[in-house]
Amino acid sequence: MAGTGKKWLIGCGVGCGSLILLSMLLSIGGALLLTRPMNRAVESQKELASRFGERDTYTPPATMDNSRIEAFLAVRREVIGSCDEFREITDRFRAMDELDQGGDQPSAGEVLGSLKGVMGAAFGMAGAMGDVTTVRNEALAENRMGLGEYTWIYVMSYNSMLGLSPNTGIDSNGGPGYRGHKLQTIIDLMERHADALDRADEPELAKSWREEAASLRRQDQGIPFADGRVPPDFSEPVAPYCRKLKKFYCAEMAEFDLNRVEKKGLSYHAH
Repeated sequence: MAGTGKKWLIGCGVGCGSLILLSMLLSIGGALLLTRPMNRAVESQKELASRFGERDTYTPPATMDNSRIEAFLAVRREVIGSCDEFREITDRFRAMDELDQGGDQPSAGEVLGSLKGVMGAAFGMAGAMGDVTTVRNEALAENRMGLGEYTWIYVMSYNSMLGLSPNTGIDSNGGPGYRGHKLQTIIDLMERHADALDRADEPELAKSWREEAASLRRQDQGIPFADGRVPPDFSEPVAPYCRKLKKFYCAEMAEFDLNRVEKKGLSYHAH
């Protein structure tokens, strides 16, 4: 989150700095508790991938079946239960940004209050990410859906059809749409979907998906069909479900909805 913490440390002094160091040391013990939700997330991710394949290998079929939209909504119904927790965490980060961007130098009490809030939010976010990822993965397994299919329906319905940004929570300055590995995953999904359309003798539809994928590749960031004009092979079967889709959307979780959690050495990576 751009700008966070840059101003309120200025002029804090040695006494305040000592309190910050003490808070950080005390938090190390609390960090050990975070390994539990993160380990559960890692294990649930491995189990999901072993049953339904990795996110990057899914091939969207030429025809969207209503039963798959219903399965997606069933997963979202479980995930949305974590929304209030993410809203509270996001509010804490935003409160520190407001202090950071204020015209006057904050008092020591304001600094320490902000520090306490943001450190609590940081640890809370890590635990919440682990918990919600586990909930999502278990719901996906129960509904016989892999993360690749979930990503496909999520991006094309929430981001493309409904115009909802993937960068609306803590990292609100993240830019317009996806980038990096997630963008490449989306492009690959679109190209494999085009291949499926070719096999179904739908060359014009396949062409529209390939052209949009090529456009995203050139831009190196963005959302597919940002104008909302998603081809009818996806948009027509999904359109009747838009009201339900909105009901199970949480802007504060949007940055984490598609994440995989993996453990590398002693650290965890969500991407």
